[in-house]
Order: sequence, then structure tokens, then C-alpha cells
Amino acid sequence: MQFPQTANVDFEIEMGGPLVSCTNCGSVDMSRTDVRTAFWHGDRLVVVDGISALVCQTCGEQYYDDQTVVQLDLLRGAGFPIGQAEAEIVVPVFSLRNRQATDRDETAASDRVAAEPAE
Repeated sequence: MQFPQTANVDFEIEMGGPLVSCTNCGSVDMSRTDVRTAFWHGDRLVVVDGISALVCQTCGEQYYDDQTVVQLDLLRGAGFPIGQAEAEIVVPVFSLRNRQATDRDETAASDRVAAEPAE
């Protein structure tokens, strides 16, 4: 599991220090906000809410400070214990496997119709 980039910029932003720019798009339109993100932990999908992040308002890239990354890593290391979860959500699961087979069948059928000689 990989976490977004870390950025030691809290103090600089709060004190009006140097502008911090997004490494993804170069924008300086950054703001501190709480975000939610999902991680795969084995075969479980877990959601972590209330993550303090510096977010680029242009492209959405998120940057976590070192303390936040440590907290996320400790939570991951503990296996995202169910007993510590604040809530549970139901997540629909979609598959392209059947859609791709149907699309291929429909494409093959329309190719055969297009290839048939006109009467």
C-alpha cells in the first residue's frame, strides 16, 4: 500500500512562508482540508476518513505530512482493526468481465452482418 506524498509545509503555510506548489501540475492553489481515502488491505477494502491533507485545488493531488503518514502506517500495521472502525459502508462491486464478453459478442455479430453480401 502506498500513501500520497508527504510534505513538510504546515509551518510555512501557516506563517505565510514560501508558496508551496503542486508537484503534479505546478499550481500554488493549495489548501489544507480533511479527506477520505480507500485502501486495499489484503482482500478487504477499508476507508479512512478525517485525514488531514494539503490538497491542490487545480488537480486534486493530496499531500500528507509526516505525522499523518505515520498514523496511517500504524493503522495499516494493526490490520485496520474492525473494533476501531467508526462506521461501515456497503460498496457495490462491478465487473467488466461480463461486459467485455458481451461487447465482443455484439461487435462480432455486427461485423458478421456488415460482411454479409446484400441481396
